[in-house]
Amino acid sequence: MQIGEKLKEARLDKGLSLDDVQRLTKIQTRHLQAIERNDFSVIPGSFYTRAFIKEYANVVDLDPNQLLDEHRNEIPASETENAVEYTRMQRTRGKTTSSKTSPFASLLPTVFVILLIVGVGFFIWRITLGPGQQDAEDGNEQVQTDQSAGDEVSLPPDTSDEDNGQEQPDSNDNDDEGEEEEEQEEDSEDPELTFFSYESNQSIYQLETDDETIELTIETSDSNWLEIEDDSGERLYYSTFQSSESPLTIDVTDESFVYLRFGNPSVIDLSINDLEVVLSEDIAPTAVQQVWIYINEEPES
Repeated sequence: MQIGEKLKEARLDKGLSLDDVQRLTKIQTRHLQAIERNDFSVIPGSFYTRAFIKEYANVVDLDPNQLLDEHRNEIPASETENAVEYTRMQRTRGKTTSSKTSPFASLLPTVFVILLIVGVGFFIWRITLGPGQQDAEDGNEQVQTDQSAGDEVSLPPDTSDEDNGQEQPDSNDNDDEGEEEEEQEEDSEDPELTFFSYESNQSIYQLETDDETIELTIETSDSNWLEIEDDSGERLYYSTFQSSESPLTIDVTDESFVYLRFGNPSVIDLSINDLEVVLSEDIAPTAVQQVWIYINEEPES
């Protein structure tokens, strides 16, 4: 019994019509009929063929993975998907050998140079300030000596902050606070999302951020077949993503990259930590897209 006949038989056993399956899976009726006839030529690509069969199998209570494995010779294979899987395996292996470079380490030389400049400037300022104050005191003493040679005059009392019981703030404290603020500003960088390349419906991006939490957000105005995997190949999401679920937020803080594959790209919006992932203008409205977002990692060539 072919895979289409087995799905149809399971559907009839459950008392479901094709319209019932269409309503539950959101798959067009003509595609469901093609699956039952084992005519996969009308379905756009082997990815959608496998995805539709899995959705159909779930509705009629069949194990989709076992079903696909038993009938793998009946389903068309895609050379493009095999190449993508091989590329993902290479990326996963490369991750185990690549060393992570902390963004703070690249900032240390800059911070040291700034601290050195601030320290030299402060030292020069203190040196130039000392003689000026001494000259002002010598001038005051000279005026008093000249006045004592003539008529006696009364000099006004010294009205310093110490006589009034007020403590003058220490300029060194202000300078230290200024240095700390400068260090904090240098250590903190705005997140930046860089687009690297687009080729054969595959897009690559790099996120540079110091944020403690990193979240991927997906929104849709219709529906999309959506698959999301982490850097170890574990699935974070695998289903038909409906507008009623939008927005979908996934925590990817501990990942070095995240991989997405989805259809119907014209109605989907992606963002990571509020930075929009802008898709290429060359994308075809019906083409299945693959997106890699590297997080504080250099994309592999």
